[in-house]
Amino acid sequence: MPQTVLPHPILTTLKRQAASALTSLQQEIAQRERELTELKAEAARWQSMVRGHARVASTTAVSSPTRARQRPRLDWNAILRQLPATFTAQEVVATAGKPIEQIYTHVSRWKNAKKIRKVANGYQKGAPPSRPLSPTRSDTPR
Repeated sequence: MPQTVLPHPILTTLKRQAASALTSLQQEIAQRERELTELKAEAARWQSMVRGHARVASTTAVSSPTRARQRPRLDWNAILRQLPATFTAQEVVATAGKPIEQIYTHVSRWKNAKKIRKVANGYQKGAPPSRPLSPTRSDTPR
């Protein structure tokens, strides 16, 4: 018959301590998993809230290019031709149907291209009459 060897008391103590450490470690893991689950739920709430605001913002941002694709770009030269000889910025707004900020952008482009000039009550089509700087030979009497 085989003899049973009694475990050494130090080995028994170590096994007991290891079992205790393992139990406390498993409890710590379970607690951290619960905390992680709570954090994931909170992150999901924040993410859904951010996505909700992003959807509102992106709907506006997405619809603008969509509208731009559906409606052709404005021909600002055609708008200038439709305006009377003397006009105001508000008349350009009414003709183009664009916000005043965009109107001023194109009005300044027209001014830089010398297609219009600023007058007392608005703008006038056409560049200012060009005056010769010096008389030409054909203008001088002989």
